[in-house]
Amino acid sequence: MPVLFGRHCIAPILARLLDEHPNLELDLSFNDRIVDLLEDGFDLVIRNGPLKDNPDLMARAIARQRMTVCASPAYLEKHGSPQTVFDIPRHEGIVYRRGDDDKGWIFPTAADPGRRMPPKARLRLDDLASISDAAVVGRGLAWLPCWLVREEVLAGRLIQVLKQEPANVFDAHAVWLRSPVMLPKVRLAIDTLAAGLPAMMG
Repeated sequence: MPVLFGRHCIAPILARLLDEHPNLELDLSFNDRIVDLLEDGFDLVIRNGPLKDNPDLMARAIARQRMTVCASPAYLEKHGSPQTVFDIPRHEGIVYRRGDDDKGWIFPTAADPGRRMPPKARLRLDDLASISDAAVVGRGLAWLPCWLVREEVLAGRLIQVLKQEPANVFDAHAVWLRSPVMLPKVRLAIDTLAAGLPAMMG
């Protein structure tokens, strides 16, 4: 499972199964790379975003994630709050970058589902939690999953902005190897995640 999503959302739900099922064993792996279920020996993987067609795999959407733009009260007091997405390029942004993927934040419209709006990006990080930390101390706007910043927003350390703008929304999927019969432990894990995750998405 993806590292941060797994740690914050997936693992706490699955770990509760140990209390309910004394004979169940969990072996959880956190990694942001795309693993091969067969070669790596996994019963189930969690993947975020669109999936590529693969006739050897089955998948089920288990949660919808929504991105949000947020900033610290201190940053907004000093620089003002963006009123529309077209204000973003004049603001400092803390940008997620892995490889060359820093083309801007996505605000979909009916005419352009992939519409991107790039902020100024003097600070680029390849770790979402570090982006949240930098936003809390006033380094700029951040574009992050709602579940990741939920506690910071509730505590007032971050404020969500542009809530009237269309948000980028994407699915989290449970993925497993195609077989005539699904293993009961796999079905249990998927059903438990599908029931528990939506309330954590923020």
